Amino acid sequence: MFLNKVSIFVFLFIGITVFSQEEKKIDTVKVNDLDEVIVTATRTKRQLSSVPMPVTLISKKQLQQSGSVRLRDILLEQTGIVMVSDFGNSEGVQLQGVAADYTLVLIDGVPVVGRAAGNIDLRRLTVNNIKQIEIVKGPSSSLYGSEALGGVINIITESPKQDSFKGALQFLTRGGARNELDINANVATKKEKLSVVAGVNLNSSKGFDLSPENTDFITAHPHQNFTGDLKVGYDFSDKLKAMVSGRFYKQQQNTPTSDNTQTDWNVHTGLTHKISDRWEVEYLFYGTRFKTESVFNGDIALFNRSLFRPEIKSKIYFGDKSTLIAGVGANLDALERSAFDGEKRYNAQYVFGQFDVNPIENLNVVIGARFDHHNKYKSAFSPKVSASYKINDWITAKGSVGYGFKAPDFRQLYYNFRNTAGGYAVFGTQTIHEFFAGEVGLGAIERELKPESSIGYNFGFQLKPLSSLKLNINLFRNDIQDLIDTFDVNSLNPQVAGLDRNTRIFSYRNINNVYTQGIEVDLNYRINQNFRFLGGYQFLDTGDKDQEALIKTGTVFFDHSNGGEGKVTLSNYFGLANRSKHSANAKLFYENFEHQFIANIRTVYRSKYALFDTNNSQGIIDNNDKFVNGNVQVNTAIEKELFSLLKVQFGVDNLFNEKGTSNASNFMNNDAVLLLGRTYYGRVTINF
Repeated sequence: MFLNKVSIFVFLFIGITVFSQEEKKIDTVKVNDLDEVIVTATRTKRQLSSVPMPVTLISKKQLQQSGSVRLRDILLEQTGIVMVSDFGNSEGVQLQGVAADYTLVLIDGVPVVGRAAGNIDLRRLTVNNIKQIEIVKGPSSSLYGSEALGGVINIITESPKQDSFKGALQFLTRGGARNELDINANVATKKEKLSVVAGVNLNSSKGFDLSPENTDFITAHPHQNFTGDLKVGYDFSDKLKAMVSGRFYKQQQNTPTSDNTQTDWNVHTGLTHKISDRWEVEYLFYGTRFKTESVFNGDIALFNRSLFRPEIKSKIYFGDKSTLIAGVGANLDALERSAFDGEKRYNAQYVFGQFDVNPIENLNVVIGARFDHHNKYKSAFSPKVSASYKINDWITAKGSVGYGFKAPDFRQLYYNFRNTAGGYAVFGTQTIHEFFAGEVGLGAIERELKPESSIGYNFGFQLKPLSSLKLNINLFRNDIQDLIDTFDVNSLNPQVAGLDRNTRIFSYRNINNVYTQGIEVDLNYRINQNFRFLGGYQFLDTGDKDQEALIKTGTVFFDHSNGGEGKVTLSNYFGLANRSKHSANAKLFYENFEHQFIANIRTVYRSKYALFDTNNSQGIIDNNDKFVNGNVQVNTAIEKELFSLLKVQFGVDNLFNEKGTSNASNFMNNDAVLLLGRTYYGRVTINF
């Protein structure tokens, strides 16, 4: 029934847009794509088609046409990316089945900090003043260090062209499931040696509740936030250029029981010195602070994270066939938190290098490595090798093998959380060694956790059988080792730490290996001058090697609903929690050049997934567990340009009002399985 609705809507959409167009001779240069330039994958400017690792580029045009307001809105529609929620209503981005903890989020190549339960809240990042978004899949620690184990999402902001001035003012309002107002103003200009890019975003929401029948809890309370950003560049000469950028974000949210304030700022400076035509050096400094304060019954809960990073990077060009990048830097990291005993500090130094070479015609090889030395965890060495070979004019083979790592976070080392009412406590490994020094049972807990590590493999083909058709096929596998997990420490006496003797104590430890593997397919087809189709599909297979070994022993059983037992076998083993085996997206864009009219319909699909073991099979998820049902979301938007200065856009997100309420009875109305519902929006953009 649902597919019939979608089919009718698609035919209606095509019929209206085809009927509306008039024959006109179109400048094919205008509508044919140029080969986009990216920087994230190799930290140098490279054409997208020539990069030997899997990369997704989201252009500014696609951002605008989709009606996206926050970063999560546009990422939701990309192949191989799934937005997942946990039980605390914290949401993160999953790349190739690798959890959000292991995806590094950057703005202009420098990290965004402030994770909740391992997740960066992408809703705090506006898409205002964004030129493009680059997504590199697979381990990228050879260039970016910790947290890039699963991949990198880099937000590239605008840089104006010489003798240019442009600006825009946008008003957007959302109704339906989400009551939201979003106002943007931005300007970009460059005159002679000076360039300026500035933007302001105001966003407010009346909040929403996914489970109104639960009167004790509201999913999202009303909020107001502000984002301001400024980037100034100055060219002292052709050989010496400077840049300073800054961003400030503040959000206030008041609930019946607490007042919450969140602030986030960063400053990024850079000086580029072109010593010769073949050698340039960049001097960079980055500082950022993320702070949240919550006042509840007079008590203040504080999270105050800062990061300062100096870095020197050098590029040497050996003709047109090879480039060498080398750099050295340091991370000065600190966190003050209510659940810690004082401020905790990390200090790390790193050195990295990368050689990009074309040894023969049609072959490109990129070899890179990075070494991170840390004062709180073991050092990490992260190599990576990537290559691409152009077989003929329409097929190119690509492959990469890389090592990624993620350092233990402050929480896993220094946590000191005591829930006396709940009868449990959670201690980081450093903290537990301080409180229980000399205890016999402490020997089972390592004071120094190992960094989590991964080896990622990507291999595929880039096909262009027609000038209007591009097809990318990528097979991937990620083997993740030394995962950090919580465990029940039953060998220690709670009274030593001043706790009740019946208190359960939890801490952290490295466990063994898990894997994610699968295939991704991306298609980009220009049907004619007016229509373009974009589509993607991912098949994902995941598993825990220890669980598979336990299943092979034949000692794992699950409960039937009638009280009987059944044996878990490898054939009915499902894999890791919160992973869907199938996900897909399809986007049809229409552009009428005669009447300056744009329309699109976009569909996102995610198949069923399990949140946890529900049939008592030793924590193992099998096909007999309770699953969150798969869902399809359909979004659509239309846009009309008026008088070359004004654009009007209307859209509907989640057109068929998918809410996931069929899952409510199985998961006790948990908001992690529910969807927001239908949202209507309108946007007015004034260009000047």
